[in-house]
Amino acid sequence: MEMKGYKHMKTMKKLASLLLALVMALALAVPAFAAGETYSITIANAAENHVYEAYQIFAGDLSTNTDGKKVLSNIVWGSGVSDAGKTALGDAAAKAETIKTEADAKDFAQKIAHYLTNPTTSAAQTDGKYVISGLAAGYYLVKDKDNSLANKDDFYTAYIMKVVDNVEAAPKGDKPTLDKEIKHNDGKTWGDVGDNQIGDTVEFRTISTVPDTSNYTSYTYIIRDTMSDGLTSNVKSAADVTIKVKDTDVLSTDYYTVSASGNTFTVTIDIIKAVADGKMAKGDELYTYYTGVLNSNAEVKSANNTNEAKLEYSNNPNNSEDKATTPPSKVYDWTFEMKINKVDENNKALTGAKFVLSKKGDLNVADLKCGEDGVPTVTTDLIGLVKIQDGYRIATATDADADITYVIEAGAVTIKGLDDATDYYLYETKAPVGYNQLKVPVKFTITAAYNADGSQLASDSPTVSINDGAASTNLSANIKNKAGSTLPSTGGIGTTIFYVVGSVLVIGAAVVLITRKRMGKSDK
Repeated sequence: MEMKGYKHMKTMKKLASLLLALVMALALAVPAFAAGETYSITIANAAENHVYEAYQIFAGDLSTNTDGKKVLSNIVWGSGVSDAGKTALGDAAAKAETIKTEADAKDFAQKIAHYLTNPTTSAAQTDGKYVISGLAAGYYLVKDKDNSLANKDDFYTAYIMKVVDNVEAAPKGDKPTLDKEIKHNDGKTWGDVGDNQIGDTVEFRTISTVPDTSNYTSYTYIIRDTMSDGLTSNVKSAADVTIKVKDTDVLSTDYYTVSASGNTFTVTIDIIKAVADGKMAKGDELYTYYTGVLNSNAEVKSANNTNEAKLEYSNNPNNSEDKATTPPSKVYDWTFEMKINKVDENNKALTGAKFVLSKKGDLNVADLKCGEDGVPTVTTDLIGLVKIQDGYRIATATDADADITYVIEAGAVTIKGLDDATDYYLYETKAPVGYNQLKVPVKFTITAAYNADGSQLASDSPTVSINDGAASTNLSANIKNKAGSTLPSTGGIGTTIFYVVGSVLVIGAAVVLITRKRMGKSDK
């Protein structure tokens, strides 16, 4: 009997080692042994809304061996194993004998999970800790209550631990994260906010982490992306998405698939395969790149255009059906407008002027080969526009050629879909009747600032600077034409001027004639 007891104790030592290695590592603090008492498990976890359950899977006689270590002998099934489980799994001591490797321990944990009963439940969280109390000595499977974390950005914990005194545990689970970014129009800066001209291609990326998948046989890892109506997704297939591990090594499409529908698409990554093949490792960051277009439905100035992404992931190694989703990560794209008022020197409104819009400040209007109507036949370097109710918007690649114009007929009109931090130039190709055509372009530049996450404009933003002048929050420009010079009309002072000039000419002629006569007489 002594040899058999010793054998059982030796087996349980091995079991403890294997099971502790199997599940998420725990920091255990075991104080002095107090025989005959019940014990508690304290789980330090700052995350709220957990409900932990402890199931006694092995019980036995608690004693202290010759080395002063506390051990369980005469192993039997614990109170947390159902009668059906005891029948299906056989003798507890014999089952313990079969657990020789980590794979054996994992297999045992998965099998016994179907036969758990009579859990002891944790009290509500206090000071970032959950306490399960009133436990008899034994080996316990501790886990989150089934379905208690459904669709939450959290992970289920399951581990087996020896309880021979009060135990403090720090479960170390792992969940991935995801952050969304947009590239600013400077072509370099990534962040939460961008601004563009309507029709521009906008670059986006997500940055997500690779979780620890060592306890999973399958793992769900799906990036879900949705663009608002003001953006058009360019993602149709895996060819439209680039994934870089640690932002350096391009991941082959052998490891991910893409499914797209309208402005929504998913990227499903086979994390387990990629890790197994050495393409990535726990803790690596995955950079997923793709693009969209700021389209004709874009919100202008007063609102933004959003793109959001979230990550769906496995969160329970004991149940492949359990999944969680990270909170949506959003970025914001902005575009702006500018009002053009055509006026005379007294700020009186004028009509009949025509302009073209460009980002180049050194165009020669003559090179545009405009007709008498001011319409250019050469449109290189000009920005295409579409007439709308209160002015014009920047044209996009999807606009029909018949709808695109390069001429702004002013008036008082608004141009919508303009970028910030960009110099725009208005060239006059036809002046109002009776006024001189402008010889130099009118330059304007819009500048925007935002709150911390880019979801709102900062106060007194945006501003505009006309011809490098002082910035103004009034996004409009009065473009003046001067009246042309004309000859004086007949009548009034005009005829008086001609009469005076005529008299002077007559007098001058008489003086010349008299002088010539006198000179002739003196010659004789």
